[in-house]
Amino acid sequence: MGKDTLYMIFAQMLFIASATAVHIGMGRILGPESYGEFGVILSLVAVLEVFLARGVRDSVTKYTAEFPEKSQAIKRQGLIIGAIFGGLVFLLYVLTAKPIAFAFHNANLTRPLRISALIIPLIALYSVLIGHLSGKRMFGKRALTMSVQSLGKVAGVYILALMGFGLQGAMSGYVISYALALLAAFYFSREARKESEAFPASKVLFFAVPIVVFSIFLSLLMNLDIFFVKTLIQEGQAAGFYTAVLALTRAPYLVSHAFAITLLPIISRLTSSNRLQEASRYINKSLRLLLILLVPVAFITNGLSGPIIEWIYSSRYLPAARPLGILIFGITFLTFFSVLAAVINGSGKPKTSMALAGAVLPLDVLLNLLLVPRFGLSGAAAATTLTGLAGMIAAALVVQKKFGVLMNGRSFLKILLSSLVFFIVPRLWPVSGWSLILYALGLFGFYLLLLILLKEISRDDLDLLRNLWTGMIKKNP
Repeated sequence: MGKDTLYMIFAQMLFIASATAVHIGMGRILGPESYGEFGVILSLVAVLEVFLARGVRDSVTKYTAEFPEKSQAIKRQGLIIGAIFGGLVFLLYVLTAKPIAFAFHNANLTRPLRISALIIPLIALYSVLIGHLSGKRMFGKRALTMSVQSLGKVAGVYILALMGFGLQGAMSGYVISYALALLAAFYFSREARKESEAFPASKVLFFAVPIVVFSIFLSLLMNLDIFFVKTLIQEGQAAGFYTAVLALTRAPYLVSHAFAITLLPIISRLTSSNRLQEASRYINKSLRLLLILLVPVAFITNGLSGPIIEWIYSSRYLPAARPLGILIFGITFLTFFSVLAAVINGSGKPKTSMALAGAVLPLDVLLNLLLVPRFGLSGAAAATTLTGLAGMIAAALVVQKKFGVLMNGRSFLKILLSSLVFFIVPRLWPVSGWSLILYALGLFGFYLLLLILLKEISRDDLDLLRNLWTGMIKKNP
């Protein structure tokens, strides 16, 4: 494992740890009501971030790697695009902050929303520079830039919140962290002045469009529920409870990035050379490994949702336990949907994956409108879960039609039956507090032993997992 890979492993772990620390701390410091508003604003920023950052970042990475002699021109065009779109979205966000606050039944949200708007142009420029560093394979410098953002976020959010600035302080902490990260990114991406061949901005932009559209749809599928909770449930603490649920169910989706990132270029290469049988085998292996990793996480989270919530957020957040037990399956379904969409994109049909995501989005809206008023937080979780299931099935049918197979039925049954230990044991012998960690590790060890005895895990799986992890840490911003 190379030095740059080790740097990126550290940076990615720090990124995840910092996000977790911020959510746990803000849940306890701000209290359920303000923490819910914090979560709603972050979800809004997340959707806008996808629009501004992901497509242009990946486009800059792709073309910088392909045309290193034009790297300065590509970076310059990316920064121009980022500045224009970031500035426009910033202005629109600031101007609509008051109507958004009223839509969420809280006029006091206007100022925190406007503070969070400052994140938008910073992210737009930061993502371009991150893409540039990746395209130049400067992963060590990228890791340092990510670490600046992670540490700045924890320090800024905690210091300002503890000083009594509350929600506005927490959002200001995010602004400070991205400002510091942007300065670091500019510093690390600087190059000696030299002439660089021109590169058309349209090329950067057009490559980004299909990525952006699908990513926006997927981001909305993962965040619409919190918006409906905030607008349809009058009880002030409801959004805070649901923000805790969202924070605890994001891990499966983060894992899926590795599979999607690795699968897309491989499937693209194999299908373009008409090696469909080889592509089918790779899809089978990847989906099987994803199933091995995610199903036990979903089952144990469902079985121990109450103790997990109480341990991490305190007993004040116990109303979040039931929706957590439901939504973990929804995020798992959306994770598989995301990975299957990467396979579809790799086979040369990005419009199909966009159409699938666009088709299930109205279903998500309808289910939230029907279920949230009647079942509250559990209704929101159920809406996302049913939508994720529909998207996963639709994407699976497309992949099945193209490649002829998803995964071996016998393997599916072995993994599912072995995973039942995570579903049954927590209901018979529940635990709480710090013992949850040892309990989960013990169950996972027993689960792996079962899979080894059933000859369902091989050295090839470990090699594939290592490759996927390396792919994830080198791609995520």
